[in-house]
Amino acid sequence: MIQLQPGQTLVFDGDSLTALRSAPTLDQWPWLRITNNHRSWADVFSELLFAWRPDLQLKYRTAAVGGSTSLDLEERFESTIAVLKPDWIFMTLASNDASRQIDPATFEGILRTYATRVNEWGGQVVFLHNLLACIGASAQNQTKESLRKPYYDIEARLAAELHNVQLIDIGTPLKEKAAQHYAQYEGHSVYSDGTHLSHLGAMIVAGEVLKACGILQSPE
Repeated sequence: MIQLQPGQTLVFDGDSLTALRSAPTLDQWPWLRITNNHRSWADVFSELLFAWRPDLQLKYRTAAVGGSTSLDLEERFESTIAVLKPDWIFMTLASNDASRQIDPATFEGILRTYATRVNEWGGQVVFLHNLLACIGASAQNQTKESLRKPYYDIEARLAAELHNVQLIDIGTPLKEKAAQHYAQYEGHSVYSDGTHLSHLGAMIVAGEVLKACGILQSPE
């Protein structure tokens, strides 16, 4: 279990699943705001932690940028991670590496170095892991599911080998809940565009991270 302590700093890193549009140079898509789909799981997660556990007095930072690969994380590590020395880094990564066919060995090397550097100050890396294509996924998203698997296998290997790396399986519960919501009404989609998560999808993922932190309990 992830055990948050008072005064710790949490950083959200990775790709568009964590931050749809966080860099000032990225394009704007007003529809996201109109439909309330502009808020990522990290927004929901941090807001609920802030509201429910003010006693922890946590600090929150976002380093994630839409479209990022492992190469981008490596490039900005000094300016976004090392400068803050966060206690916890929650990360989504693999989709863009898979799409751009980044060599899995390169992916593993970068993430291994990333986690080793974070360990220098006692920090922990948490991969939101095993994203699956849910009901309502676009054809492209469905194709990418199998392409992501080698990269998710690498994340799992790192979690098994490095004491400061953990995994949260978000794919299995998201897929299950997506089907349940869709069965109620076809408009209950966890996607905003067939690939990125809607506000509903973000809330489901945030709930899984809250459970991993011991903040939220699953029903018996």
